[in-house]
Amino acid sequence: MLHALVLTVLLVPALAPPDDPLTGVWEGRGKGDNPMIPPEGFGFSLVLEARGEDEALATITMEDATAKPAEASFDVDSGELSFRCDLMGLLVDVELVLAGEELAGKASGLGMTVELAGKRTAREVPAQEPASAARAPVDLTTLTSADWREDLAFLAENLAKKHANAFHTLTREDWEGRVRALEARLPELSPADAAVALAQLVAAVGDSHTEFALAGRPFDVYLPVRFAWLSDGLFVTAVDERFGEALAARVLRVGKGSAEDALAAVGTTFARENDSWPRAKAPTKLAQPALLAALGLIPDADAIPLVLESTPEVSVSVVIAGSGSGKWLVAPDSTLVPTPLWLRRTNEAYWFEILEPRKAIYLAYNRCAEDPARPMAGFVAEVFAALESSKAERLVLDLRHNSGGNSAVLARFVPEIGAHPRLAAPGSLRVLVGPRTYSSGMRNAQELREGARARLYGEPTGGKPNSYGEVHVFWLPRSGLAVYHSTKSFREVAGDSPSLAPDVLVPLSSADYFAGVDPVLERALAE
Repeated sequence: MLHALVLTVLLVPALAPPDDPLTGVWEGRGKGDNPMIPPEGFGFSLVLEARGEDEALATITMEDATAKPAEASFDVDSGELSFRCDLMGLLVDVELVLAGEELAGKASGLGMTVELAGKRTAREVPAQEPASAARAPVDLTTLTSADWREDLAFLAENLAKKHANAFHTLTREDWEGRVRALEARLPELSPADAAVALAQLVAAVGDSHTEFALAGRPFDVYLPVRFAWLSDGLFVTAVDERFGEALAARVLRVGKGSAEDALAAVGTTFARENDSWPRAKAPTKLAQPALLAALGLIPDADAIPLVLESTPEVSVSVVIAGSGSGKWLVAPDSTLVPTPLWLRRTNEAYWFEILEPRKAIYLAYNRCAEDPARPMAGFVAEVFAALESSKAERLVLDLRHNSGGNSAVLARFVPEIGAHPRLAAPGSLRVLVGPRTYSSGMRNAQELREGARARLYGEPTGGKPNSYGEVHVFWLPRSGLAVYHSTKSFREVAGDSPSLAPDVLVPLSSADYFAGVDPVLERALAE
């Protein structure tokens, strides 16, 4: 599912001089012979602002998806304009010819080409301020109850108005009652408590793409500990070396509550549509002391007391505090056990490795976005060539780290994957999924199952097949905090399953995780 983020602030408009062939707003339609393009085509707009005689800043929008501004080159004599842009994770090359007040040309990406034709509809360009400058971190502790009251009123009005269907889980009357109840409580709440209450209000909408982002002071502090929610409980997977006894231990208590109580408490600050998504999202919030304090789990935001299981019969107490020494201990420890494939190179959008003894290719698809250094069309060609040269009998596509982006990056190649002769045998394409498989990542898993006969292994996805998405954002006037909200409804499967369930369920236990064993991949390779 697409995540369109509106990130510009309009200032004073710029007007093109009479002899400026570039500056202005150009609008038209794009058409192409491809199943992903509707027969009637689609609308597009292009905002150009001249940067001298032969350069321009170009921002193109196609079907409500706005690309990041890109530097364009312009030939004054021929009228040729060209640029490459990132259109919500897609790398798109645009080549146009400007002739007077008209333009024509093409946009190419993912091996597809669309023809563009349009004209200049305005010579005025809104000036834009970078979103990073307009949305600097805020110090929430300086805000008064009057500030929060203004933010609450703005949130209540705009979320109901901008969301695709804000009342699909709770009624408008219920929403308005919650808003009134929170407004009455605001004078009694600390700034951190007020922010958390707003997050819980937004979570009540019941759409996991709709979320209130807790940012700025005091929520910008994370203590040096990381957790994972595995099949047999909550565990410490990384910690500052000062607290080395906590590494790989099972968490029994966080502050005043059990591990289960703590996970449930932080889970109230975001929407859950199934039991899998909290397993991916909640553990990261347990390192935020200001959040835990606002939820009443710890007495103050200076430290996080933990009770850990040392052995089945013995527990130990550890207090995580301070900024950290800079030396992290991580489990599994790569100096003791080999790092499994699924935990390698997670910062890369996609990569693959030939597993010759297993007659398979392992492909990690971690983000639904193109890598500018390795566009997807060329990458898929590399994978297909490796299938032939290695005589691999299986392709294992790992989506366990993929929490979304633009589903079209991979969807464009699903028919080709399904038609590849080396993947024709039933079960030769195997897809690995889990709690972090969400949004567009979950959608790609479903597309591979339906369009390429993929067999799914792992755990239920964090994404819900039939849900809301294509996210936009607005900011609250006093705190400046962001409210992300869905603008479209997506229906991917019949019925209303909370998750995309694997064909073969393979839980990930702490014993396997800390031993560097990947039972999901092993099962997919063994069958």
